Amino acid sequence: MTGAAANGSRRLELTVAATREGFSRGFDELRQGLDGLPLDPQSRFAVELVFEEVVANVLQHGARPSAESRIQVVLSLEDDAVRLTFLDQGPPFDPRQHPDPAPPTNLESAPTGGRGLLLIRRFSSGLDYLRTPEGQNRLTVTIPRVQRAGNR
Repeated sequence: MTGAAANGSRRLELTVAATREGFSRGFDELRQGLDGLPLDPQSRFAVELVFEEVVANVLQHGARPSAESRIQVVLSLEDDAVRLTFLDQGPPFDPRQHPDPAPPTNLESAPTGGRGLLLIRRFSSGLDYLRTPEGQNRLTVTIPRVQRAGNR
């Protein structure tokens, strides 16, 4: 796992090993990088949640069983949004093609899991997916920033 963000930078780049340990280290590194960015608590929470859901889904459903598999993450801070771009080598998966699950009729019949895409959609204003010519998944999630009076 490697990461880079200069002080005052509006961009953070991480390379996360596609393992549970890599996920944990990558999440720690993301949080450290976010400490240096001017983000309101709501936007920061959404960034952390989206990172956690996307990387966990890649690990569970898309990562090849190899220690060399990596997930690249680029965070770009813009005036009105945060863009998270994820690049992985897993099988094609376009989350825009998967509808939200039906709400459970009661707690006893509610399945565990399966709500990650619902959460990502809830906290984002846009999802963009592309299967690259190199055979990689590129998912970009746009998270709106909370604007405060006098801040821009």
